[in-house]
Amino acid sequence: MRHSLINRNRKPPVPTRLAVRRSGALMVELVVGAVLLGIFLSSVGPMFRWIRDARLISDRHLFANQELATQMEQLAALPPSQITDERLKSLSITESTGAMIPDARLTAVKQPTEDGLQRVTLAITWVNDSGMDVEPKRLTAWFPPASEGEAE
Repeated sequence: MRHSLINRNRKPPVPTRLAVRRSGALMVELVVGAVLLGIFLSSVGPMFRWIRDARLISDRHLFANQELATQMEQLAALPPSQITDERLKSLSITESTGAMIPDARLTAVKQPTEDGLQRVTLAITWVNDSGMDVEPKRLTAWFPPASEGEAE
């Protein structure tokens, strides 16, 4: 059997002091890695909960804005003479918004302005998960005055 020159000059590795000292180092690295992984995983749960809560709050505000826009569009489609206090008091939250925003309340106020227009303000408020009232979302529109010759 022939040996190459490379194999002939090669000597077996000699154990060094460093190799002897590192016995069990892999176990320490595994323990440190497991601790770091545990810390990471324990912080991920609350982080996802905070993200979910922030998204729910954002969705509720979006639904409230859409509800206000829808209600105001329905009022704008009416003749100005039909925008009465009674009609404004009869406005209510739609079922889809009521499902998304529990305890939502819609209020509507009509005020005359100095230049003869009708100022209508719609507001939605609700109770958040902490039991506190959320600052109302408001939408205001100005309608022309009801003319006397207009049929109701």
